[in-house]
Amino acid sequence: MTKFGMIKKVEGVEFQVSKRTIAATKLQEGDVLTNVCVINDTQNVALQSETGMFLRFLATDVPEKKKGAVGVRGMKLQANDWLENAYIFDEGKDTKVPYKKKEVALNRLKLGKRDSKGVKARS
Repeated sequence: MTKFGMIKKVEGVEFQVSKRTIAATKLQEGDVLTNVCVINDTQNVALQSETGMFLRFLATDVPEKKKGAVGVRGMKLQANDWLENAYIFDEGKDTKVPYKKKEVALNRLKLGKRDSKGVKARS
C-alpha cells in the first residue's frame, strides 16, 4: 500500500532473484510505501485514511500484479487526505484497532468495494 492509496498483490516468487536489491513497485512523484503485508484470498482488507475514513473489502478484490507495476487504487481519497494504515484480518474474527482514543471494530464495518470512499469513523 502507498500513501496515495495504491495497492496490489504480488506473487512471492517474483522476489526470488539473484540481485540483492530489487524494485518492488513503481511510485508516483511524492508517493511513499506505507505497508507491506502477507495476505491470502480468504482474508479481508481494511484501509484507514488520515481523516478517519475506513474501507473494508475482500482480498480477492485486489488484483495480482507484477512487482514493477504501480497497482490499483484501493480507496478514493479527498484532496488533503492519505492512507495511514492497512489492516488484514480473517472473516468472522473480532478485530479492533485504536482510532483517536476509541476502538474501531473492523469486522463490523460494512463490506464495500475496492476504490470507493469508505465510511467515517466516529471519534
